[in-house]
Formats: sequence, structure tokens, C-alpha cells
Amino acid sequence: MIEPFEVYKLYLALKLHFTKKEYDITQTKGAVKVKQETFLKRKDLTAIRKLARDYKRSEIIDFLVSNFVSGEKWGGLFDVEANRIYKDWLSRKAKREYIFEQDVAKIELEMQKNSIDNPFVEKSLQHPLTFRLYFANIITIETLVLLDKVFNFVDIDTDDVFIGEVSLIIKKYRPFVKLTDNMKSVAQCLNPV
Repeated sequence: MIEPFEVYKLYLALKLHFTKKEYDITQTKGAVKVKQETFLKRKDLTAIRKLARDYKRSEIIDFLVSNFVSGEKWGGLFDVEANRIYKDWLSRKAKREYIFEQDVAKIELEMQKNSIDNPFVEKSLQHPLTFRLYFANIITIETLVLLDKVFNFVDIDTDDVFIGEVSLIIKKYRPFVKLTDNMKSVAQCLNPV
């Protein structure tokens, strides 16, 4: 069993990682400065204790990551939908390669229908095709992350608020999403010009 204070430190590190451009959990190894006295003064210890009681360390990380990636700014600690979000995320993770292949096929079809050469750049003052499909819930955030790992198309320093927010999530989610060789070859069919 993991101690609630350790859960709290994990929570803080992941919250910083997903909300601050300058904090990178892969470089800091999750280090955060927090005192146990500060932790004990918190009024929301119930949620943290529940995570410590119900999950192993790796599951807690996955629980928090899944909720931060979904846009839940508190990592699911206070959201009644947090467990559903986590279970949906686990399901997507188990089928990631299949979902990715399906999503790439959807992008390819839309590229053909709309005569788009590069799904990662704006065309006719519209967001890039990949982002439009994500905003419409046609492809997953994991697909965007995997495609960014292959084509490195995401720019977090954009003036576009919508693209900027999603781009930050994509960049921050990258360490948690594994790209296989098969996925890399599937992505090549998009071959942006």
C-alpha cells in the first residue's frame, strides 16, 4: 500500500507536469517540494486517502494521467466521473494500436475527400485536419500524441488558444504513450507533403 503523502506528491508532480509548460516530470523525476505538515492541513485528504487505499502506485499514476489528459484540472480527485474516465482510458490503452490504425484510416479518408496534402497544417484558415477531427471526437488524443511522435507537428507556442491548449496536453502526454514500430509504419501512409 502506498502512503497518502506519497500519493499527494505524485498528484502535485503530475498536476505541475500537465499544467505548466516549464515543468517536465521526465526531467524532475517527479520531484516536488512539499512538507508533510502542509499536506496534513489540507481539507481534501479523503480523496487522496481513497486513492492510496484503492490503487497501487502505477494505477494511481494512470488514474491521474487519464483524468488530467481528459481536461479535468484536478486530476479527477474531486470529480464523480473520474473512475469512468479512468476505465475508458484503460480500455483505450488496451486497444491503442487498433484505435490508432482506425484513426489513421479516418484521417486518410478525410484527406482524400477534402484534397488535403498535409493533415498537420492549416488550410483555408481552418485548423489542421487532425485537430478538427480530434475536436469533433472522431480521433483520440492518443492518436494525436502518436502522430506527433512520428511527425513532430505540434507547436505549443501558437497564438490559437484551442490549438495551444491541446498542443500542451499532447506534448505533456508524450512520455505516457508508447509508439510501436507497427504504429510508426501505419502513420507513414499520411506522408505529409
